[in-house]
Amino acid sequence: MQMKRLGWVVLIGLFAMQAPFNTLALNVEKVLRDNSKRLKEIKRNNKKLVGQIELLQEQQKYSRKKITELFHLMEYKKSSNVVKETIKRVRDENRKAKKLYTSARSLLVTDQYNQAINLFLNYLDVYPENNYVPDATYWLGRAYAAKGDRHNAKKVFVGFQHDYVLHHKFSNSLYELAIIEHELKEDKRATLLLKSMIKKFPNHNSIIQAKALLKTIQADQVTKDVTKPESKTKLETTVTK
Repeated sequence: MQMKRLGWVVLIGLFAMQAPFNTLALNVEKVLRDNSKRLKEIKRNNKKLVGQIELLQEQQKYSRKKITELFHLMEYKKSSNVVKETIKRVRDENRKAKKLYTSARSLLVTDQYNQAINLFLNYLDVYPENNYVPDATYWLGRAYAAKGDRHNAKKVFVGFQHDYVLHHKFSNSLYELAIIEHELKEDKRATLLLKSMIKKFPNHNSIIQAKALLKTIQADQVTKDVTKPESKTKLETTVTK
């Protein structure tokens, strides 16, 4: 009987000793489960954070792109406004230049030569790059010639012929300058100008007048040659013989 009790005591003692180990095992298992849950939760949170970071990066990239687009748009609008202002300014200047040129032409047509000359000079000074500069230069020469200022007229026509060889008034300027050279007693130059005009522009409106002037100059030259002292001496010697 005592042995049986002793067995129960030993058995109970063994169970008593095993209980802490079981409790410890249960606690360890619980800790592992908790840690596993926390680890999974941390991973989920990390994934969310990574996703949020990527989203923020995309939004930042999109924002930079939008800012760049807005900057370019502002620059385009700014440059567009500059272009518009430039076009408007050029148009305004062209209108003013044309008005000044037209006024000068009107004064020339009505024989107000001094006023016309002043306006043409003003136009050429203020608008040196305008489309009407070649025409204004030609008509300035005509105004000087009409006024009787042959030297300034000659200077203007010579410059015109140098700068505007392809201008539609170039042929006219040859004839106009030939007249001036003839009036200035420069018949050799006048002859060269007239011959050049007749050769290059045979169908010109003033070709008949140019040919007539050339004949007049040539006839005057023959007369001058005959009336020279040397010519008279030769003529008298021939008659005496």
